[in-house]
Amino acid sequence: MEKRENFSSRLSFIIVSVSCAVGLGNIWLMPYRAGTYGGAIYIFLVIAFILAFALPVLLAEYTVGRASGKSVAGHFQALQPKGTKWHWASYLMIAGNYILMMFYAVICGFALWYFIQAITGNLVMSNNAADSQAAFAAITRNPAITYFTTLAIIVGTIGACLLGLKNGVEKVSKYMMLIFFILVFILIGRGLTLPGAMEGLRFLFIPSVENFVEHGPLRLLHMSLGQAVFSVSVGMGSMAVFGSYVSKDKRLFKDGFSVAIIDIFVALVCLIMIFPAAMSFGIAPTQGEGLLFVVMPNLFYHMPASNLWAILFYTGLLFVSFSTAVAIVENIIAIGMDKFGLSRKKSVLLNGVILSILIIPGALGRNIWSSITVPGFPHLGSFFTFLVMELIMPIGALIYVLFITQKRGFGFKNFLKEVNTGSEGWEVPAAKSVSFYLTYVVPIVMIFILVFGLLQRFVL
Repeated sequence: MEKRENFSSRLSFIIVSVSCAVGLGNIWLMPYRAGTYGGAIYIFLVIAFILAFALPVLLAEYTVGRASGKSVAGHFQALQPKGTKWHWASYLMIAGNYILMMFYAVICGFALWYFIQAITGNLVMSNNAADSQAAFAAITRNPAITYFTTLAIIVGTIGACLLGLKNGVEKVSKYMMLIFFILVFILIGRGLTLPGAMEGLRFLFIPSVENFVEHGPLRLLHMSLGQAVFSVSVGMGSMAVFGSYVSKDKRLFKDGFSVAIIDIFVALVCLIMIFPAAMSFGIAPTQGEGLLFVVMPNLFYHMPASNLWAILFYTGLLFVSFSTAVAIVENIIAIGMDKFGLSRKKSVLLNGVILSILIIPGALGRNIWSSITVPGFPHLGSFFTFLVMELIMPIGALIYVLFITQKRGFGFKNFLKEVNTGSEGWEVPAAKSVSFYLTYVVPIVMIFILVFGLLQRFVL
């Protein structure tokens, strides 16, 4: 087996973690979920739940990854007490990583196609929101576009992972994230100067009682909790693998908190980029998953050198979505290396073939496979989203927290020892209140996400 790689610096560890956490979860999913569930109240709940519940799971993943030096394929087995079966959970989490790429790569493919359209000058930009809505619908109905752009994302991520942790994953994450967010702040400046933009800010930051009543407190709690877990990308071992690459000279709490705060900041920035412009153009917040791809072309139409800004933005969007895809695939590659003892090259090539096949249902589910649906879901992509966000990730988050708190698991004392190992950073206090919170409160919340989600989806 190859020697375990390490990050080149603490900053690289944070940036790659943020890349995995942020991605289209905050740029694509958060805006359309915020639009669907009423804006401000939903946003405030997501922020609170990231800090209160997703952050402890993030620390659990980092700790388990670093203590074992392995990915999700082997970290439970390396740390579990003799005779226990925690490693069975690995199979669910491994499946979750593959299912995540089955729909996530499709959305990345949309970003790639919009980039191509901008480069070639064929991007539909007008003062009429209906034009950009129709353009997005046409893309999703075209099987050639959806499959081959998705395949291109898989090929690109495989290539980046083939270069290794420092030369591939680190460099992709650093430079792509930086370029994208420079562009985002420029677009925010333009969007806030549009007529009616302040209505978008009110939607984002002034809670509405009507929205709270319309969706109901339990539904809002459930969706915001699920978004918080998905936003920080915990519950499937994605963050544990990065923990396994971290040296033991730094405590983990400060880095985990930094990732959570940056994740929140990025979500807010992306919301401010989209909603003032959407309100100005008369685009409904409930536009759905196409919100990001409908609003921005209208914003570019109102900017001098509109096609240049479109090229720059979709270059950045492609970069940041691609960097997240690379982080997810790196976890999958590490699974092959840890579970089967494969070299990085062999794991990369094998998983490249597997992912190229697995993306077919998600890529074709909105067009030629649109007749193949699961009851209650409009297309296969939405079903895969449900499996990951409302089943696998909450179950995985619950397992990680139980593993670090139970005596028949890694145990709270071992957790404290590992998370606080190092000479720099913040310590997690060895207080009974902390133990109680992690042992009982966080698991109950994860059970709520899981149970209420299933009841709401199939019973209520």
